[in-house]
Amino acid sequence: EATRAELAAAASAAASAAPSLEHRTAQLRKLEASRPRLVFAYRASCFAYSATGAVYAACLPRLPTAFRSTVLCGGGWFAAALLLQGGLSFMNDAVATLGRPVPFSRRLWQTLDRLLAWTLTANAAATARVWAASAESTAHPALAPAMVLSFLTFIPSRLCEVWGRMVPFLAWHSAWHYVPNAIALAWILQTAAGGPGAGGAEAE
Repeated sequence: EATRAELAAAASAAASAAPSLEHRTAQLRKLEASRPRLVFAYRASCFAYSATGAVYAACLPRLPTAFRSTVLCGGGWFAAALLLQGGLSFMNDAVATLGRPVPFSRRLWQTLDRLLAWTLTANAAATARVWAASAESTAHPALAPAMVLSFLTFIPSRLCEVWGRMVPFLAWHSAWHYVPNAIALAWILQTAAGGPGAGGAEAE
């Protein structure tokens, strides 16, 4: 009983020690003036999703059949969802999180951003396994596990945000956006370069 009480007291103390949302937002607003390049990179990272969606949509005709769909949906829908995610991420991370006014409520944009982001992440992780196992894959085999492992950058990002360490939060959250998308782009472009469209062009 004493141990449970001590653990409960420790948890309560830890929760009360975490900085408030208002404090974290105020820190971010200060960083806009003191670390403008870092904040710019953080805000721009939101559109890494849109870049991946646009490139995937453009490459779809050149990709092997196995790469034209994902576990949850067709390739066209996945590309459209990635394009949309860029906008939702910007509204939540680059506007609401930085304390700027948003239409409706901050909670709405946060919910929409996180719901779609985690759906896309789960779909990408499951699809990476399918694409990597495909005989049609021409990309480097290390790209699949590298992309899945890169999703772990969300953990330090979230921990830094909760504890009010806003400079490393900006860096880690930017990595959470940039790194998986950069790997996905490399995978898509390598596969498209060796896909049926490219092969046909060479044959001619």
